[in-house]
Amino acid sequence: MGSPLEQYADIVAGRARARYLLARSVPVELSPDLSLSRMWELHDRGVEEYRRLADSDSKPTTPSLLDLKLRIARELFTACCFCEVDCRVDRRTQRGRCGVRTPRIASRFFHMGEEEPLVPSYTVFFTGCNLLCAFCQNYDISTDPEAGEEVPAGELAAQFDAVLGRGGRNVNWVGGDPTPNLHYVLEVLSLARASIAQVWNSNMYMSERAMSLLDGVVDIYLTDLKYGNDACAERLSGVKDYWRIVTRNHLLAAAQCEVIVRHLMLPGHLECCTLPLLDWLAGHMPDAPVNIMAQYRPEHRAAEFPELRTRLSRSDHRAAAEHAKRLGLHLI
Repeated sequence: MGSPLEQYADIVAGRARARYLLARSVPVELSPDLSLSRMWELHDRGVEEYRRLADSDSKPTTPSLLDLKLRIARELFTACCFCEVDCRVDRRTQRGRCGVRTPRIASRFFHMGEEEPLVPSYTVFFTGCNLLCAFCQNYDISTDPEAGEEVPAGELAAQFDAVLGRGGRNVNWVGGDPTPNLHYVLEVLSLARASIAQVWNSNMYMSERAMSLLDGVVDIYLTDLKYGNDACAERLSGVKDYWRIVTRNHLLAAAQCEVIVRHLMLPGHLECCTLPLLDWLAGHMPDAPVNIMAQYRPEHRAAEFPELRTRLSRSDHRAAAEHAKRLGLHLI
């Protein structure tokens, strides 16, 4: 067994190429009249070919698997099913749950506060989100999809070389949440050339279709595993069937590439959320690095929920860390 994040470390050190560049090396047949079902057939065949591809043997081609992923994403955008809210609205003219139509970026900068292996991380903060978390720590951008600015995909892609030149280890897609902007991210990558790792920093309430489109593109999933049950998720984030969906997506992510799991502890949720999800990680993703985060603060609508009005107790965080260590989880 390799050390945690070994594949990512190889990309950072220049011993391997970023996965999105490999996806651009897989040829596909792409004609204007393809149906969506036919595109998915070609996509699944392309992903199989991608898995057989040796990094040293790959050369860019057109049209490629990445081009096909972008075309599928643009098609899905017209009846949006990027996340499990599954609005099915045509986002060219309508707004779904996330409120996002044209992708907008609130900020982009070198973030020095991420997990140590990721720093310095070039973070791209999108506005809008598909969850309605009462305690959102970034509510100023997650609840305002019209904030920020429109950035042409080519402009952002052209910055990747400069990010590498300034010591950046990765491009970190975050928000809000990046999921409503999946088509935009794929467009940026279709235009970029630098071998820089791609981090998908998400709440993971995504559809299986979206997870498939990210397969072969993302180098690290930086996930947000919030709750250990459906009741807390529906009460505090307004989503149904949370546990099945998000654990499914964690397993899909782990099958694709390396994963860092974040869990922001909430006051009063040690027994119902934190301990059960740590138990699940130990049983299903024991090698994934886990960050048990203690920096909760009452923000946004937290005052509406009695247990969220206070800070997290040190004793609860200590109990969670001790439980994780007993389970053999790799804490970072």
